[in-house]
Amino acid sequence: MTIDGLVHQTRKRIDADQQGIPTYYDRRVLRQAEETDREWRARLARHITAREAGRYVAWSERTTVDLAGLDPHRRSEIPDEVLIMSQGTARPMQWRGLDLFKSTFDFALVPMLLAELRPASILEVGSGNGASALWMADLAELHEFPSRIVSVDLQPVSVTRPSVDFITGDARRLAEMLAPDTLARGPRLVVEDAHVGVRAVLEYVHGWLEEGDYIMVEDSVGKAAQLADFTAAHPGVYAVDTRYTDFFGRNATSCVDSILRRMT
Repeated sequence: MTIDGLVHQTRKRIDADQQGIPTYYDRRVLRQAEETDREWRARLARHITAREAGRYVAWSERTTVDLAGLDPHRRSEIPDEVLIMSQGTARPMQWRGLDLFKSTFDFALVPMLLAELRPASILEVGSGNGASALWMADLAELHEFPSRIVSVDLQPVSVTRPSVDFITGDARRLAEMLAPDTLARGPRLVVEDAHVGVRAVLEYVHGWLEEGDYIMVEDSVGKAAQLADFTAAHPGVYAVDTRYTDFFGRNATSCVDSILRRMT
């Protein structure tokens, strides 16, 4: 696709799907005839290449494309200072009076994923103070689908909710802690946010996941080696869902190339 083709496609989408209302990004795209900013045109060309690659992309392919001009550490179009401030500067955003340590990007992306997937089972590895599990439970209720949430952490969680089971234990020993039916019902979503035993967690849930299920590995920059090993061990089984990782620009999320859909 050429830039002119993208402009045409954008105009068509605005008229057909958006009641004629462009987003900020749409407005910039429509100005291409007068655009002289080389950095912007390079970014736009990168977006076109990404669209042509399709929604689901192998993890290995995501790490080998030309990312000239991007932060090579995070492979992201979002500058470090923006991501750093996206959890709040005075304090974190809150949910039900509890600190919810989510970036503003993930605060928008997770509800979108839940609304599409409608998971019957959610496993969260790394409860923190429990706010994230309560948030996902509220989202499930808002979207009117039943979901059982199991959240594991080494430290006990003081909050309670009928649809959430908080389990105290070591994330590296999931098989010993979880009931056999924890992930029996699909669709399934696994959220890894414990930062310990990542590969073991991924291998454990792999045994349960089926086509269409998802894994979200949060704060994944430091977990790239584990993700590389895991996806290489299961070639063709998992793909990065770029609808979510790139919704606000390439890897505008704490889940850098790590919102994974099981494809087979």
